[in-house]
Amino acid sequence: MRLHYAVFLAVLIAPVTITTQGTLGTYEDRVAVEDVMNRYVWAVDSLDPDGYVAVFTEDAVIDSNGSFSRGHAEIRKVVTGMIQRKEDAKAKGAPPPANLYHVISNVRITFPKPGEALHQSYWQTVRRDADGKMTAAAMGRSEDHLVKRNGKWLIQFRKLTVFTD
Repeated sequence: MRLHYAVFLAVLIAPVTITTQGTLGTYEDRVAVEDVMNRYVWAVDSLDPDGYVAVFTEDAVIDSNGSFSRGHAEIRKVVTGMIQRKEDAKAKGAPPPANLYHVISNVRITFPKPGEALHQSYWQTVRRDADGKMTAAAMGRSEDHLVKRNGKWLIQFRKLTVFTD
């Protein structure tokens, strides 16, 4: 009787387990997606345009509160624009814009289809004010759609929502 019950229970639970594991992806894919997203943050915070572009597909799109950057050339301008603003301020003798540092939290990674991942999180940028205190500069939510191309995970679409209220 116990054997029949155990078999019945295994048959009942197996489809749920398989379905759950499919949406959670493999351990290796989860780690690879986390690595891409961490490289993204480190590249933007350290003003590394090559590293920044390297985590995106050639046809990637960033939607930042309705402002779009399409493809590597426009995406590179996100970081080179920050570098340029620092240089412009320095040339004018003005204090440069403060460095921003990202804090990412409440990460959720799912795999809706083989070769596709969805990375959702909340983010906050902090900066050091003139008085030396760290202050929140902005907060929001991000939704990143990644694809696996040639065995490598890359961001294909990034939607940033800045909290304005």
